[in-house]
Amino acid sequence: MNKKALIPFAVFIAGLCSIIYELLISTTATYFLGDGVRQFSIIIGVYLFSMGIGAFLSKFFKDKPLQFFINVEYALGLIGGISVPLLYMLFVYVSPTILQICCLVLIFVIGLLTGMEVPLLTFALEESNIKNNLSNVLSLDYIGGLIATLIFPFIILPFVGLYYSSLIFGIVNILLGIALNYTVLKHKKRNSIYGFLIIIALLVLVVFGGRLLKVWDQKIYKRPIVLNEQTPYQKIVMTKNNDDVRLYLNRVIQFSSADEHRYHESLVHVPLSMHTNAKRVLILGGGENLASREVLKHETVERIDVVDIDSTMFYLAKENNYLKTINNNAATNKKVNLITEDAFTFLFNNEEPYDIIIADLPDPTNQAIARLYSKQFFLMAKRNLKKEGVFVTQSGEIYFSNTVFSCIKNTLSSVFEIVEPYHTYIPSFGDWGFIIAKYKDNDEVIDVSSLPKDLKYLNANQVEQSFIFPKDITIAETKLNTLDNPIILNYFLDDWEKWKVDFEAGTK
Repeated sequence: MNKKALIPFAVFIAGLCSIIYELLISTTATYFLGDGVRQFSIIIGVYLFSMGIGAFLSKFFKDKPLQFFINVEYALGLIGGISVPLLYMLFVYVSPTILQICCLVLIFVIGLLTGMEVPLLTFALEESNIKNNLSNVLSLDYIGGLIATLIFPFIILPFVGLYYSSLIFGIVNILLGIALNYTVLKHKKRNSIYGFLIIIALLVLVVFGGRLLKVWDQKIYKRPIVLNEQTPYQKIVMTKNNDDVRLYLNRVIQFSSADEHRYHESLVHVPLSMHTNAKRVLILGGGENLASREVLKHETVERIDVVDIDSTMFYLAKENNYLKTINNNAATNKKVNLITEDAFTFLFNNEEPYDIIIADLPDPTNQAIARLYSKQFFLMAKRNLKKEGVFVTQSGEIYFSNTVFSCIKNTLSSVFEIVEPYHTYIPSFGDWGFIIAKYKDNDEVIDVSSLPKDLKYLNANQVEQSFIFPKDITIAETKLNTLDNPIILNYFLDDWEKWKVDFEAGTK
């Protein structure tokens, strides 16, 4: 490739790689520190700010723009390439505050170097007297950025993963520098040796990546890992220690096989005991099919629709031996219909009402999940419910996260006429809350005689006790959680900030 063709190509590759680095660091920070909106906002802001500084500083290197651009590519390839491996290591050994600072330092340096790229290439175009229209050449930078944003969620994240992606694009940056070096510079061997040395270092991290990731993951989860998958939506990890199998999504524990029956029996059988003849049941979330396992214990039920955004969870529920044993092959039962769709979108489009709707959704740890506890979401749930139907949602830990529990209750009360909270103690999680909601004309009460006989935990006495709360657990005054103002996310972060020193991450 000659100089005339290589410089526009360099603009395209520079735009592609720089956006990939920004997405990689933002996603990694979200996985480790939570609150995706906050992480992406801060990181993008620092990235753009440092790009401006880089663009300003580039004018001091306009005498030899291509030579300095090549050095920038070497530095960017090294720092961008090791960014994710470095953050993985730091997560294990440093505090969240230090990790946050390191994320910002990394993105600042990457942004600084990225900001120099296009101006330096612009200077190079001017001195080489290439007759291309400058606006057309620079548009390649934005096209590269567009392609990066398209391939990241659909190809890079699910098929390559964060760790290997940063290393691969680091190598791409350096190869670009080496290609330019051999095309435009006279002292080719002396300058390119630095690039080859960095590539060797990154390739070592690629070769030993599997071992390093295994060591880091083991330090994070502290139990033998039997499944580790990255999907477009989340990182799925399963651990097994003796007979205890645990499922984690984005490092947050979803269940422990030792006591998950307490959670799922309480979530499912209490609302079902309030309906005399439930035939159609909708489960929002619960892709591992533990809730559907419990619903199948009611003979009146004819159809169970399970809606989960991640099809990988459905695949694992049907094919993974550990999950199949725990869910009693519920995912393959002919009554169970697995639907890969966002819960919010499903409720919006659905026209057939249900007798029971069970929201088995994660805690509101980010903006995307917070909307599943909004007033608008509950209004749609109500529209999808028959007049005699029952809606139930898991509502988090009632002591450590009482404000979140209260917010869900208050938001539901603004939609449904009858709202009844209850709770049960789950050793892996704490004192866990649930909330039932019904139409005002639904005067059905709990029929404990309808409880299945083969339950491990729930009985008539336990059901009655679950609606009684200790004196120190009250419903606090909160704002309503809405799409426009997802206040529940702030409540969640504030609640756990108070207790994180004494309480390890154990949210559902």
